[in-house]
Amino acid sequence: MSARLMVALALVLVAGACERTKEPPFTETRAAPPPPSAAAGPAADKDAAPHTEKVEFPEVPIRSGATTTVHVKWKAPEGTGVNADAPFKVRWNRSDALAEAPQDVKATGKAAQAGFDVAVKPLDGAPNATLGGVIDLVVCDDATHSVCIPVRRAVEIEFVPSSAAPDETTVTVALPQARAR
Repeated sequence: MSARLMVALALVLVAGACERTKEPPFTETRAAPPPPSAAAGPAADKDAAPHTEKVEFPEVPIRSGATTTVHVKWKAPEGTGVNADAPFKVRWNRSDALAEAPQDVKATGKAAQAGFDVAVKPLDGAPNATLGGVIDLVVCDDATHSVCIPVRRAVEIEFVPSSAAPDETTVTVALPQARAR
């Protein structure tokens, strides 16, 4: 190769390398819009992680040596109800001194509009028993469903077996109000 050709080739390579180190052309970027608030509507909190509120029920009477139905009912402010179309889940994560752990529940809110039932039976001779779990559901304003809030409750129920206890008992879980701010 001639010296001129080699110099030209070297200049092309150097120029090409310089082109690669240049900063990219300026492009305008915009900040992502802020996340919508709970007042923005049902889709606003769809993926939001709800705050977990712990609810404890000490000394709930259940039948010794027999199955007792525990009805978990809701106490919601007027104008607020369980969303029938949203997911409803109960995951039991602790069961002490019960003959068997209740099954987890995966359904829609329609199945739990007024609450849900759990069948429990203490182990023979157990002086007490415990059931713990997490309940996930969505509450909405009854009128328009324009405000919906995901709700998570960590529930701990302490049972006291007794031959005098009823076959059915009820515990009540408070729910928040769903309303525009």
